[in-house]
Amino acid sequence: MSHRVVWRRRDFDRLATRAFLARERGDFTDSIPKAIAEIELRLALAPTAEGESRGGNERVLIVPPLTVVFESFDDTGVVIIYSAVLRPGRRV
Repeated sequence: MSHRVVWRRRDFDRLATRAFLARERGDFTDSIPKAIAEIELRLALAPTAEGESRGGNERVLIVPPLTVVFESFDDTGVVIIYSAVLRPGRRV
């Protein structure tokens, strides 16, 4: 089954801004967009098999340089990414 992956708009916009600024500085190059694409692919295909479990149904997935907290709703086929952290301790 394929799931639809939904990011909180605020977090996704902040990631896009950080990726742009990183490219401008020559830092992360394309690591942020590549991590986003990998996260979306992995969560769309098998969200319950990805990451580590947390309280309730929440899970944490690390795809450097990003860490995301998400929850999968199999009945509706939706995965919601609640938060994203860029590198250790840098919340986006």
